[in-house]
Amino acid sequence: MSTTRRQGATVLALTGLLGAAALAGAGGAGAAPADELPVYAVRSEGITQEQAATLQKAFGLSAVERTPEGVVTFTDEERYLRVPSISLGAGRPDESGQATTQTAFDVEAIRALRTVPLDDATKRVTETLRGVGLLPAEATPTASYSTLDLVDANGATLVSAPMDTTVTFDFKLGGVPLEGAGAKIRVSLDGTGAVTQLTYAAREVVTAGLKPVLHLDLGYQKCVEVLGGVPLGTVQYAYPAEPLGSGQTHLEPFFRCQGVDPGENAPVFFLPAVVGSSAPSPDPAVPPRRATAGSATSAPTGEVGANWIPRVDVGSEGTGSCQGLYGVPNSVGGFNNRFTSAGVPVQFSWTGANAWEQDFKDPAFAGGQDHVYTDDVDMTFYHGNGGPFGLSFARCSAVNDTTLRNTEARWGNRDSEWMSLYTPSLLQPTASGQNWAQRWSGAFRGLHQINSFETSIVQQSAFVPPTSTFGGRYANYLLRSSLRPLQRPMKVREAWAQASRDTQPSWVRWATMGPMSRNGSGYYSANFDDYFWGRGSVGSDITSPNGYWKISGSS
Repeated sequence: MSTTRRQGATVLALTGLLGAAALAGAGGAGAAPADELPVYAVRSEGITQEQAATLQKAFGLSAVERTPEGVVTFTDEERYLRVPSISLGAGRPDESGQATTQTAFDVEAIRALRTVPLDDATKRVTETLRGVGLLPAEATPTASYSTLDLVDANGATLVSAPMDTTVTFDFKLGGVPLEGAGAKIRVSLDGTGAVTQLTYAAREVVTAGLKPVLHLDLGYQKCVEVLGGVPLGTVQYAYPAEPLGSGQTHLEPFFRCQGVDPGENAPVFFLPAVVGSSAPSPDPAVPPRRATAGSATSAPTGEVGANWIPRVDVGSEGTGSCQGLYGVPNSVGGFNNRFTSAGVPVQFSWTGANAWEQDFKDPAFAGGQDHVYTDDVDMTFYHGNGGPFGLSFARCSAVNDTTLRNTEARWGNRDSEWMSLYTPSLLQPTASGQNWAQRWSGAFRGLHQINSFETSIVQQSAFVPPTSTFGGRYANYLLRSSLRPLQRPMKVREAWAQASRDTQPSWVRWATMGPMSRNGSGYYSANFDDYFWGRGSVGSDITSPNGYWKISGSS
């Protein structure tokens, strides 16, 4: 079996950042099979407060935040990814009796949006970082647009507008990619050239010797085994960089695996490449779930089939190591813990073999039980495999199927407002001749948003603490209650995007879509600025859409 070794993928490395010398002897190690590769010890995480102040001054920012982990961030909360809109006043109460508001797209203002050209943004950001000594060696910049798309009921484009220009950097560590949220530089510019968002996360590392590594051909076999026979696209050596604060003390060589099953679009994941290293342990066994047709089996008070619509609640599900995804219980647990701590009930939570396709399927289809699970809560968080046409439970469960197809999803005709699906390529721009709206429009039966991704994603390690996982961070951004800048609760789409920026490499594109309805005045009202209940305004249900919207951008 031949092994693909594709160089030039988007990967990140920030060694040498603070003046540490580039590592001799490792150059080109990613270009061919290696007998040994360096191991690096983390000397420090993040940049100093003094360097953060230098960044602030260089980019003309009003303020920056340096987190306890050392990540430097800035977000202009008024301007970053702001959608030109028109307030239409109070809307119909929600099915639970909650007050709602109506907001519409200002289509003419959206059409008038302007952005900084990609080349100009790249030059400015690169030269600014170089000028203050904070541009790492082997840095390769990439620029892209965040976009807002509006389509009609048939999926035909009404407006497609760039919202900002974002510059990110790919890095290599002695010739071998380092990929992850713990190694990231990201700068967004609005149409005037002002910086509206900045993220700077880095570790300084030093050599800690060499370790023998397994051959790439063996790595290919190991990746295929984890995927359960799903075809593999590429395998290469890489150093995964977990988010700062996750406890990563050393960088060791891993195999970077990526599947290419067109029906599943398997995510990127990492397996240890050092000779003698252990593969990740399977998820802990959980008691089997009992199937009860037509009634919820996980009501928090023990009541079965209770009507929970009047209250605000959430649910969660995830597959896990049965699909080769490690860390799913931590991510789901991080989501659950944050909502529980805020006093919001978690009505159901299933992982592994207990995560079932029927929980997401409308009762109009054989075996569908979403009316007592995902459509009986306000928000559902799902962490697992899938693709442009649905969610995959393959190799984990088959109750009553292994795949939730997009045509079987009808969410919001009972309670659901937001489906948050940590699934690769679900909102991919086009697939098999259908765009994102043509594939998923049928799911909106009162649902406000689907939050997911346009691209593949990188699965986090099982060793990441729950609060640092995607699920934990997403929930925290939704539920923050401080009135201080950068501590306020975020809109649902903003929380999803920020959690992606926190945990994913920059090549991953997050996306949020939703329905819109044209009223008698010609305005397209939509729920693009929803907060979670109790944290800000929420729009009215749209049960008869005239079109759909999507906002997407780089992580």
